[in-house]
Amino acid sequence: MVRVVISAPADSDRRDILDYLAANAGYATAERYNIAFRTVYSRLADFPDIGPPRPALGRNARIALVHPFVIVYDHVDDTVTVLRVLHGRRDITRRLVRQTER
Repeated sequence: MVRVVISAPADSDRRDILDYLAANAGYATAERYNIAFRTVYSRLADFPDIGPPRPALGRNARIALVHPFVIVYDHVDDTVTVLRVLHGRRDITRRLVRQTER
């Protein structure tokens, strides 16, 4: 089992998504997505290499899906760092994933 760290941008992305869903699709839908995100984070702790590599996003970058959202993360040694949670229709670039402030 590895340690899972949620970066500030990823946490902000998740909160923004859940706020939007609660306002536009209802609280129950937002809660289903919240559970799905947490399930993926838990799964990454046990199976950090489960997501396909995405070298265009970074040397150790991988992705996991909570349709239609893409969770971009790095797996280095005994740590998974969730970098961003983005809508899959976005143009997901290294620059977008690696920005440290929003």
